[in-house]
Amino acid sequence: MSAENRSLYHMSPVMRFVLLLGVTGISLILGGLITFLIVSGYLHISFADTQIALLDSKNAHIALFANAFASIVAFLAPSFAIAFFTSGRIAKNMGFNPIKSNKLIYWVLLLSFVGLILSGAAASLTEKIPVPANFKTWATDLEHTYKQAMMAMTKMNSIGDLVFTIFAVALIPAFVEELYFRGALQKTVKDWSGKPVLAIVITAIIFSAFHFSYYGFLSRMLLGILLGFIYEYGGSIWLSILLHFINNGIAVIALYSVRGNQEQIEKAMDESIPMYWGIFAIGLAMFLLNQIKRDSNYERLDKNIFE
Repeated sequence: MSAENRSLYHMSPVMRFVLLLGVTGISLILGGLITFLIVSGYLHISFADTQIALLDSKNAHIALFANAFASIVAFLAPSFAIAFFTSGRIAKNMGFNPIKSNKLIYWVLLLSFVGLILSGAAASLTEKIPVPANFKTWATDLEHTYKQAMMAMTKMNSIGDLVFTIFAVALIPAFVEELYFRGALQKTVKDWSGKPVLAIVITAIIFSAFHFSYYGFLSRMLLGILLGFIYEYGGSIWLSILLHFINNGIAVIALYSVRGNQEQIEKAMDESIPMYWGIFAIGLAMFLLNQIKRDSNYERLDKNIFE
């Protein structure tokens, strides 16, 4: 359907934001419900026992499928709905624009490693933030549950397992999450506020909160900010998908490289590095983002990004 034929469906940014919230809520519920029904039927267990079964390492492949399938249902429907009710072509509204220069890919590849340094430094900073004992206990238990789920899902014994895990944990989440957070949410908040940086920061906070991890919150928020600027400056969702995929993929490969060694697995899941590296990473990230801004001929090149 052409953009002209959809003219009656064009919504204001405020209405699109309300629509995004509504469709997201429905999609999250449906995604979880359908996924659990499929898993319980496949494993021949009760619906109530599904969560426990997914934490069992012998069900690693079905857990990977469940995670990927739930992500697709939860994030694709809202992304498409927002693109449909925005003026212009649906694909363009979702961020599917050509990458303007091969140089942009090189800058993103470098930024992916800078992002790892930023995340590690942020993880170290988070550990030093004083919090109430009850909150720390809650956060630690939450982190333990997250790591337990990740170890169950990423139990890999062969190259085939590695490839499947990269597809389910790195590629699919990178694709659908970027369509949702950068292509739909960030674009909607930017259209509403007219302030790119505000949209990037708000989206990054929500992006991190969706992962339900206190100790990883600051790390993922910084990653979200990096992804947001890449999308804003580069103008193509493919660039942010690339960085997101590399970030996830490196984590999966790191776990595969130490498979069978519980102590090394724990270390691989510990992202912490000295905080002073973060200062170096911030400076390098700003330089690389500026290169993306210039090589993509960013439309606001001569304007203050904070305006």
